Amino acid sequence: MKNVITAIALSTTLLAATTPVYAGMVSSADVITQQQMNYDKNQILSYVDQTEVLEKLQALGVSAEDAKSRIANLTAEELAEFNKQMNEAPAGGIVGTVVTVLVVIAVLDLLGVTNVFSFIQPIN
Repeated sequence: MKNVITAIALSTTLLAATTPVYAGMVSSADVITQQQMNYDKNQILSYVDQTEVLEKLQALGVSAEDAKSRIANLTAEELAEFNKQMNEAPAGGIVGTVVTVLVVIAVLDLLGVTNVFSFIQPIN
């Protein structure tokens, strides 16, 4: 009986050990691309857990689970583009607002309505 158990264990081990193994060189670029994709995915998934985003998703009729599953299925290019847009959107909006306010104040200074910038002389 002991010999039968030993034979079965040995044959199972040998069968499991003979499964084909595919090995190859992994370039640094491949590793970096995979890590960047994981980083982008985790960063976008962290946005979904924010209260404001959850409220907006609910208003649009999308559950958080659906959003997370869609994010999980994005390609590397889609993730990178989405993450880029998320990172640039607030900064771009703020810069645009600041420039608009400065232009309005400069025009008001030119018209003599305000005197915020001392180097701008009124038209009159």
